[in-house]
Amino acid sequence: MKKLAIILLMLTVIYSCNNKKQGEDNKDKDLTVITGKIENAKDNLVMLSYNSTTDTIKINENGEFTAKIMIGSPSHLVLINGGNHARIYVNPKSKLSFTAKSDNFFETLKYTGDDSDINNYLAKQVNFIVKRGINSENFLYASKYETFSNSLQDMNKILNNNLDELVKGNEKYADFATLERERFKIISGTLMLTYYTPLLNSNQNNTEIESEIDNLVSSTDLNNPMMIQLYEFKPFVQNLTAYKLNKTLKNEKREITSAEEYADLYFSVLDETFLEPVVLEELYYSFIRDFMSYYGAESVINVYSRYKEISSNKQRLSELNKIFEEYDKLAAGQPSVNWSFPDINGKMYSPADFKGKYIYIDVWASWCGPCKQEIPYLKKLKEKFKDKNIAIIGISVDENKSDWENILKSENIDGIQLFAAGWKNPLCEHFKINGIPRFILLDRDGKIINSNADRPSGNIETVLSSLEGI
Repeated sequence: MKKLAIILLMLTVIYSCNNKKQGEDNKDKDLTVITGKIENAKDNLVMLSYNSTTDTIKINENGEFTAKIMIGSPSHLVLINGGNHARIYVNPKSKLSFTAKSDNFFETLKYTGDDSDINNYLAKQVNFIVKRGINSENFLYASKYETFSNSLQDMNKILNNNLDELVKGNEKYADFATLERERFKIISGTLMLTYYTPLLNSNQNNTEIESEIDNLVSSTDLNNPMMIQLYEFKPFVQNLTAYKLNKTLKNEKREITSAEEYADLYFSVLDETFLEPVVLEELYYSFIRDFMSYYGAESVINVYSRYKEISSNKQRLSELNKIFEEYDKLAAGQPSVNWSFPDINGKMYSPADFKGKYIYIDVWASWCGPCKQEIPYLKKLKEKFKDKNIAIIGISVDENKSDWENILKSENIDGIQLFAAGWKNPLCEHFKINGIPRFILLDRDGKIINSNADRPSGNIETVLSSLEGI
């Protein structure tokens, strides 16, 4: 089966908090205010994600910042600074503070103020999970499912015990605890699906594992709108949808041959799984953006039509319309963009050097595993079309030139190989390249045939062979 991957992208809204101005004190009483101090912060920005929004807040020279947000109900947030992250729970109009040391973030994170008891509990849970060694041979990389399952059960037992300690005899935590136990389920579900995915297409009899996964999923309140605010929810949905889709493809002995087909099937699984309109709309919006970012707008044209039927959110519809308009520049027949990159000897190449020829561009990097998997197929493609009217060009987005040079030599990659020195260049910006490998096919006049062409391991040979005057 042709493998297609989806990368989650957070919508970022810039939000900065400056010094208070006269008259702001009265306004602040209606806001939830989070203040923090991070000693030796490695990054001078904090990202605060909540309710499908991400605010960016500056940290001052003392490691301090203030975030002010408007929320209408109790909310789960995620704070990110450099490689550190914290889960935060706040109520409307709460005033919460924390301190932490960047080099020992999880163990030094302490909260004071409103909701501090819940947040210190969450810090304890995150610290526990981080230290649990999930990426080890006793957990996700266990050779036997029994070993993995035992580790997961032990982790869940401790997580639930910690929650029991918090809520014992205190009714005010009831709603929080209900959603928290659902969060434990989706954490477990994500781990189970991550462990099982490599086994799905094996010849082993895995009905017991699949039954365990299905039972967990059926016991999870997937259609609860409160789940949307959980940071773990969308990654879980992504894994679950891929799992269901792969099972269908395996049973039908079917392969996906295009991004459009993948998108249609992917969102069909969402339709079958999520019946609550609020939840389904949120997932459609988020994943349409992801598909557009990674595969281009053409991959979700049909899906977007379905989204317009289920969404009444004018702001989101307007936003997606603007994105589609931008991607119209990448439609077949539109002109490409001019670029100029050097080869390993410093000779510069641009599209003008291939005038009158078809151009098949491979955008890749030495660190990209899927890119390297295409190398043998690319070599065969070059050999087959070496006397044809087409230029097959590799353009690396490596930032380290020596990494690029080394892999050209170690893998014996020949032909026209160019160095773009990272992502910030006219080619990547024009074609909105956010993931690699990415293949682009241009006609003999430099116009776009396909801005997201098939891979060498796919059906590109048939496509190229059918080109007029090739």
